[in-house]
Amino acid sequence: MILNANSVADYIKESDFSKRTQIGIDLSVCRIEKILVGGEVYTDETIINPEYYVEVEAFKYPKEEDDSREVWELMPGAYSLTFNEGVEVPPNCTGFILQRSSLYRMGNQICSPVWDPGFKTDQMGTTLVVNNRMIIEKNARVAQFFLHENAPVAELYDGQFQNKVNY
Repeated sequence: MILNANSVADYIKESDFSKRTQIGIDLSVCRIEKILVGGEVYTDETIINPEYYVEVEAFKYPKEEDDSREVWELMPGAYSLTFNEGVEVPPNCTGFILQRSSLYRMGNQICSPVWDPGFKTDQMGTTLVVNNRMIIEKNARVAQFFLHENAPVAELYDGQFQNKVNY
């Protein structure tokens, strides 16, 4: 069963930019980094070098108007998103992040892993694959987090990425 937004909100650290929807919480982006190089996946660890994540600088847009917005311009490639919101996935649930339909209609997508029972972090993060140039305003809602109730698990998540945003 997918939980409704009020139930999900019990486990999310909401921000001033979050929004509750019918079945989840919209997540707002506060930082974007371009992923230049991949990493290494072994049987006992994953290595992701933070030097290969380069922050994308936001700028005022349009530049000539007084009421300009702070935005990122993203060209095709892979990006690491950091959200204003955090989470503590309860033991009886599994979390998922999907792009909002506006990103999807532009031909761009969020590629997020499963958020295991017990995973917690002060700021969630995920990957955005940009196929078509796009502009994102700082603190805009670009993804939705939702929880699916699951049967009890033998043990909670306690992996190497516990309490980390991206790497």
